[in-house]
Amino acid sequence: MKAVWLLAFAAACGPKMHTGSGGDDDGSGTPDAAAVGEPDAPMTCGAQTQDIGVVNLGNPPDLLVVLDRSGSMTDLPAVFPPVFESKWDLMKDALTSITTMKDQAIKFGLMDFSSDGNCGVSTTPNIDIALGTSPAFTGYYATRTPSGNTPSHLALGAALTYFQSIPINSAGRYVLFATDGLPNCKNGDPNSTAYPETVAAVQALHDAGIPVYVLGLDSFIDQTVLNDAAVAGGEALPGLTKYYSATDPTSLAAALQTISGGIVVPSCTFQLQSAPPDPNNVTVTVDGTVVPRSPSHTDGWDYYPDAMTITFFGSTCSEIQSDASTTVSFVYGCPGPVIE
Repeated sequence: MKAVWLLAFAAACGPKMHTGSGGDDDGSGTPDAAAVGEPDAPMTCGAQTQDIGVVNLGNPPDLLVVLDRSGSMTDLPAVFPPVFESKWDLMKDALTSITTMKDQAIKFGLMDFSSDGNCGVSTTPNIDIALGTSPAFTGYYATRTPSGNTPSHLALGAALTYFQSIPINSAGRYVLFATDGLPNCKNGDPNSTAYPETVAAVQALHDAGIPVYVLGLDSFIDQTVLNDAAVAGGEALPGLTKYYSATDPTSLAAALQTISGGIVVPSCTFQLQSAPPDPNNVTVTVDGTVVPRSPSHTDGWDYYPDAMTITFFGSTCSEIQSDASTTVSFVYGCPGPVIE
């Protein structure tokens, strides 16, 4: 599983640059020293940082969200301490957030179930797989509310049919199966369970080269079917709980970050938001360890001014791509330690 990569940069800090919010901190009605950049205000070079995320310079993979829209999604998660937000609203916030952040790195799509307030499933997705679909996710939640049963097996089967109707993405094809309830609607009967059918539908996707991530949205749902589905989908977690369990905003956001980070292989090239004033006066670290600059492109990093990127080479690149490291930091405009 790939980590969520962050690239931080620090802007130059001069003796009169303010790095705080600026204002009247002492209540006197007069701006404090740091706010106006007085010479005696303490300054820390490199105090300004901004996370700009991983840059996927390859082809974006496909990720189809197969989403439970059954009536029970209007319930609050059965957890303690309590969460005062429905599972539907939790998923809305998390999905709109992750698609906004990553809809240029991942081709997102959406297929919900049920589609008719009972046991029906549409044969076409609510949102086709494509880049830039975050507005479509926002629009989806503006017009849809939970209703009906949980025909998971039918939705997963429809997802496979949909993938078979579009070109194969060589960068990867994935399904995120997110549900809060027990699968039912076998043979159209809402009073019948559909455990084996759901696991078999996940297995069929995996056999077609489409791994399935399983996300459970409640702590008291039957873990057996979700564990079996996670194993069948090829993305099972270690431990007793094989699927991603999320019951609050923090755990749900973390699960989606991990899943989305896992399908994008980290690039060894990072895009900068602004050019360093002096490329010879920079410090690059990976997990807090200074990495030398490598003009020969053998082992270290180098800066490409035309593309405004930094690229890692050799063992450092290998560590990044193998998930052996977690944080890359690029600091410029500050004195040393610069290692050539």
